[in-house]
Amino acid sequence: MGLRRIIVLLIAVIAAGGTAMYARSWIEGQQTIAAVAAPAPQEIEHEVLVADLDLPAGSFVKPQHLRWQQWPTDDVPDSYVLRGERTRDEMIGAVVRRGIVVGEPITDGAVVKPGDRGFLAAVLNPGMRAVSVPITATSGNSGLIFPGDRIDLILTHSLATAQGEHRVSETVLKNIRIIAMGIETADDAEGGRANDKAKTATLEVTPAQAETVTLLTELGKLSLSLRSLAADGEAEGTVPVAADSFTWDRDVSRVLRTGRLSSRLLVLRGSNTEDVTVQQGSN
Repeated sequence: MGLRRIIVLLIAVIAAGGTAMYARSWIEGQQTIAAVAAPAPQEIEHEVLVADLDLPAGSFVKPQHLRWQQWPTDDVPDSYVLRGERTRDEMIGAVVRRGIVVGEPITDGAVVKPGDRGFLAAVLNPGMRAVSVPITATSGNSGLIFPGDRIDLILTHSLATAQGEHRVSETVLKNIRIIAMGIETADDAEGGRANDKAKTATLEVTPAQAETVTLLTELGKLSLSLRSLAADGEAEGTVPVAADSFTWDRDVSRVLRTGRLSSRLLVLRGSNTEDVTVQQGSN
């Protein structure tokens, strides 16, 4: 083989190698540009409702017991409360069937919600009864009372006296446990969910006190007085008791207490003016 042919072959091999390296470098560069330009796939973030502290069996679920927590996978069981599809409000007031530890998801099977079949059986203590009373936003502490809280029941009504009609407010029952707020909890005849009735409080009382509370709803307006969670001499599990505390309207109104009303008049006599206080007769 001649020297010229060998040189030509070497030049061809070198040119082919250079072309291949250039092509490979160009392809890799285009792939890098495409990878940078293409948006990274966004991971869907799921949040589920979990316990923010340990919840023993039989306890009521309150807002401070719950928090949202990110779920590591897209596979979220249907029994979990998924943020954006359900709200935590549907679990507030529910009763824990079994103990739930902190960080554990709140599932439908772990709690009994107000209105569900068997709710009262899970909530009521042996020998106690459930009775519902109407309340307003004001008489119910503006929604700040939750199931599991304890309250005193106050009745406000009018009485005819020798001095006329007067109002009186009296504490009729003390240390009552709230077992539901906002809805009637009794099951319907077919064993399904009861019809929701707004603005009610369901109380746990003795059979005799259930009759008393039913009569009280006909006498006047009932209000709930929230008790402190701190120990106040009455154990949390004690039966509600009758109370004898009361306040008359004249005890809080100076005008009613004195029985006299006064008015101020401006009297004009020519160019003179005089400020006169006029006392009105007693009631």
